Amino acid sequence: MSILIYALISIILIELIVILYLYISNWRKSVKIDSIKSNIENLANEKAKVIAMESIEKARKEAVQQSKAVITGKVYEQFAPYLPNFKHNPKEARFIGSPIDYIVFDGIENNDVKAIYFVEIKSGKSNLTNREESIKKAVEKKAVYFETIYIDDKNNS
Repeated sequence: MSILIYALISIILIELIVILYLYISNWRKSVKIDSIKSNIENLANEKAKVIAMESIEKARKEAVQQSKAVITGKVYEQFAPYLPNFKHNPKEARFIGSPIDYIVFDGIENNDVKAIYFVEIKSGKSNLTNREESIKKAVEKKAVYFETIYIDDKNNS
């Protein structure tokens, strides 16, 4: 009977050793998985930082290009009357800047205005804004008027 007890104890010890081995093996795998997860998270964070920095750099470059285009457009607006493709007398052009760039009083130099032009200066690939487009439509519909407003100094005191 003692051999049977020793055999039974031996089997139980072997099973305990196998269970302990499996537990340690699974624990090691778990540690490896956690380490792999951590490495993946670190790599993902680093990649996200790189992507963010590239996006910021791209946005900066685009902002600089846009700024250059705006500044170039503003310079062209100011010098437009002196450029070859400006078909009006520069002395008759009045820069207002907004909502359109120029009003040209054709003939004002001779005190005989024949026509009035609303002129918008564009450079590059820029298009009319919604506001500029609405002004163009109003002019095309001939919805342009002249108004005189008299100010009475007696009523202003």
